[in-house]
Amino acid sequence: MKPKAAAVLLVLSFSTGLVTTVQADSSSGSITANVSVNSSSAAATPKTPSVTGQTLPPLTLKQAVEWAQTNSYNTRSAERDVERRRLELKNAEKELGNSPVDYIDDAYVDNETSWRNYSSSTLSYLASKKQAQYAKDQIYFNVMKSYQSVFVAENQLKNDLEALEIAQAEEKIALAKFARGKLSEYAKNESTQARVQAEQAVEQGKIALQKSRDALNFLMGQPNGTAYEMVDRPVYKEPKKLDIELHIQQLTDMNPNLWKLEDSIKTSELNVRYFDFNNGAGAYDLAKMDVDTAKEELAKGQKDFAESLRNLYATVKENQKKYVQLEESLRTAKEALELSRKKWARGLVIEMELKNNQLKVNQIERQMEELAIELDQNEYTLNKPWST
Repeated sequence: MKPKAAAVLLVLSFSTGLVTTVQADSSSGSITANVSVNSSSAAATPKTPSVTGQTLPPLTLKQAVEWAQTNSYNTRSAERDVERRRLELKNAEKELGNSPVDYIDDAYVDNETSWRNYSSSTLSYLASKKQAQYAKDQIYFNVMKSYQSVFVAENQLKNDLEALEIAQAEEKIALAKFARGKLSEYAKNESTQARVQAEQAVEQGKIALQKSRDALNFLMGQPNGTAYEMVDRPVYKEPKKLDIELHIQQLTDMNPNLWKLEDSIKTSELNVRYFDFNNGAGAYDLAKMDVDTAKEELAKGQKDFAESLRNLYATVKENQKKYVQLEESLRTAKEALELSRKKWARGLVIEMELKNNQLKVNQIERQMEELAIELDQNEYTLNKPWST
């Protein structure tokens, strides 16, 4: 039993790496903290130290995307291709206007080659604009995933730090029991080994965190080893109710991948329309087969696309249910933590029970944040599935 005099509890603040002092007054049952223990889900600010204890410069998701767009070869290449196709279309229009015109028996005869070039250039220009937007959507999604993966790595490091704190406390207890002859040497060595493994996990967690940061640095064109404080932490939003079949229909018309397949049909039809019969009748039959093949590929692409969206929407609804369940688990865990705090203040439970209950709360909060991240990515993919 803890004496009735005021007691002191040391609690690690894992988001800062500092130790906070909690003063417990047994007579009143109250607990006063000199520094509050930070929740793992608290949003970071420019002045907030990182999980490693270092104050880092802030980085918004918008800024990360802008750097990545500037740094991306695919984006720059797609934009150059749009300009190239625009110039080709302009030249095709000019050639069309200068096409020779003949009148044979009052019938208008134009230059089919010019019309074919103009039609083909129009399709290529429109396709290039779609591809440029497609490239930007891809970059945004890749940056968002990489940016948010830093939060996941930070959460894992926090878990490792908490596990280390508990392992250190358990080793301290084991050493004290061993010194009094109340614990075997084997059991004492086991607790020491657990502490060593926990320390190794922390070091591995730090490496994993920097790797996740460097993956983002690569996309942004920043040097490896650069560390930023990610300030745009995902916030859970209840997914909007969706008519998935209507949504599929709308996105089918917007999907650049399906648009390419439609473009293949139009190109094949142009080849048939402006076919040069000097190449032989057999080649003409092959050109018509190309149209049928392109149409079959479009039908298959539309079917696969619709099914992937239905599956993704089902995943979104399942993740929403999981989040609601975690909210209930968090409420229960916080009640248990508050009860253990009151009991500890009265000397009815040991410090380790308080630590374990705090650990449960922290872990549930981190699970909720990581599920919010997954839902955020699900929502983006559901609205721009071609970005993945």
